[in-house]
Amino acid sequence: MLWRLTLLMLTLGPVPVAAGEAALWIEAQGFAHVASTADRDAARRRAIGEALVSAALAGGASLRGHTVMDKGRITADLSILRPTGRVLSHRVLSAELVEGQWRVRVAAQVGPMPAGACAARRRLTISATPPLVRVAPDVAAWAEPLAQRVAHDLVDTLRRHPDADLDSLAPATPAVGAATLDYAALTRGRATPAAGDHRLRPSITVERTGRQLRLTLTVMLRGPDGREIARSFLRETAQPSGGVIGLVSGQSRSRAEAGLTGGLMDDLRAMLDGLACEPAQGRIVQRGEALSVPLGRRHGLTRASLAFVDDPNDRFGLLEVVELGQADVTLRPLDPTRAAQGFDGLRVYFLEAGL
Repeated sequence: MLWRLTLLMLTLGPVPVAAGEAALWIEAQGFAHVASTADRDAARRRAIGEALVSAALAGGASLRGHTVMDKGRITADLSILRPTGRVLSHRVLSAELVEGQWRVRVAAQVGPMPAGACAARRRLTISATPPLVRVAPDVAAWAEPLAQRVAHDLVDTLRRHPDADLDSLAPATPAVGAATLDYAALTRGRATPAAGDHRLRPSITVERTGRQLRLTLTVMLRGPDGREIARSFLRETAQPSGGVIGLVSGQSRSRAEAGLTGGLMDDLRAMLDGLACEPAQGRIVQRGEALSVPLGRRHGLTRASLAFVDDPNDRFGLLEVVELGQADVTLRPLDPTRAAQGFDGLRVYFLEAGL
């Protein structure tokens, strides 16, 4: 059967546009035939996709085609849309199924993405190990409870972040809710994180450097695809003086504590904000003819997600969602001529087609 899929590359990052270019609202139509009862919802998404393609082209875009042949017969006709702007938002004005064909009309806002904007946010499911606290022996005794307080604040920041779900270290069972997770439980630690989670390994160090005190908060994150991210946040302040001298000189303990902790949690929140704007990523595991990734609804994936092989030389390594669970997803290559075993072990990232 001849089929055609048009993929909207609408969330791949900012695209340069002319200064002062304004967004436009464009109405467009899309059509798709329903191949079977099971194809009803997918056909509707294809119709919306065709309508958005038309809107994006009207706003300025380019298309790259790819045709798959099998024994002289076209088995797939793929088109990748690379807009010069972006579809910033859209709404479906009407959708009706007439004689086995979806007819969809949409209104799409096409234009440049505002600088610094996040196209689509994902959920970060994090399993944390106990914070490792080191305080140098030549530092005043008050530095130990200060470091422990930073550890408490770190856990609280992770728990409260709108795009993060914090789990304790536990076997791959239903996630522990944030409301049941306290700092004491976290510091005890447990077995291994659930598949698909980011594993967080924080450490806090307080030491002297000459006449200064330095606090270093280091955050190590290992993603479900094996990629590691390390961030270190440093604060330095003058060694406080005690008694009247400290009050007169302004180098009091309270001032030193504020200098060592000020803005630390803001930096951590900014890091999480940036990670939430990145696509969800994982590695494909082949099980028979099925391809799966240990990411699911709890990590922000939807049925409209598409998987891209993380290889710039593989322009058509695209996979669609077949089944979506709470913690795993089953994928199928969009190119029917590509064997499943060719994807085993590959790193993929997910984007929302918005269909």
